Amino acid sequence: MKKISVHKIALMGILTAATIVIAIAESFIPSIGIPGVKLGLANIMILITLYELGILEAVVVNLFRVFVVGLVRGTIFSMGFYMSLAGAFLSLLVMILLYLLVRKFSIIGVSVVGSLFHVTGQIIVAMFFLGTAYIFYYLPIIAISAIITGVFVGIVAKLIIRTGVIRKQKERYNF
Repeated sequence: MKKISVHKIALMGILTAATIVIAIAESFIPSIGIPGVKLGLANIMILITLYELGILEAVVVNLFRVFVVGLVRGTIFSMGFYMSLAGAFLSLLVMILLYLLVRKFSIIGVSVVGSLFHVTGQIIVAMFFLGTAYIFYYLPIIAISAIITGVFVGIVAKLIIRTGVIRKQKERYNF
């Protein structure tokens, strides 16, 4: 079993904390007129973790984000929590597959597809909880916003990665 560096754990903690703070702060931003539409800014940190640290690290940061935000907001094990969990799981799964298998996708493309699958996961959970398939008709409306926000999130993640701040930490502490 490979021993994990203390410095890597610390960096994952910082990324997790940033993701949680961004997610909570974003919950205070009013909807842009379409119910349930969020910017998905926390996914900036998830993309950075995936591209800079790896798959397992991105899974850990993403799961901690969902559970801690659910606890802090008091929505743990509610419909909203399960929607967030399904969206986070499905989007990260697809982003990992694109990251590993389809090297033609840029980080922006991976972000857009991840965003689309995030809202798809949320719609599936909403259909289950509400007991109706009619909620599926809402998908095209939020898919448009998911594409726009996915592009924005991907651009910001790319710009942050380009600064080399995490790469420098990896080189300095050899992890």
